[in-house]
Amino acid sequence: MIGNAYGISNPFKGKKTSLLFRNSLSHNKWLKVRCKSGDNDVRERYMKPGEDWGFSFHDDVMGETLFWCTLYKGADYKIKKTFDAYVQDKRMPHGGSYNYVAQEDGIYHSTLIHRMRKMYDWN
Repeated sequence: MIGNAYGISNPFKGKKTSLLFRNSLSHNKWLKVRCKSGDNDVRERYMKPGEDWGFSFHDDVMGETLFWCTLYKGADYKIKKTFDAYVQDKRMPHGGSYNYVAQEDGIYHSTLIHRMRKMYDWN
């Protein structure tokens, strides 16, 4: 019961963390998203304009969870940016949402703690 009061479905795994993506590109451009970790390869996802998509996972018990993602845009998806979308911090509580919004001038990021801000330019 105590675990459920805190939203913990498995006391050994803790809360789930979510990576959420939004395609806010202009001119009806599609966005391609591909994320991986050492243990998981999330299938690539083609997002239509205005679409939201995401996935959730449990942190590694050893505190070493890392998901990196590549976002692609443009003709034939040649413009891209690869970045660490989630790096587990052993000192911080697990769970929460990491939000990424693709816009024409770059990729924006927010969490429950940090407001939306530009994090990356497209390469």
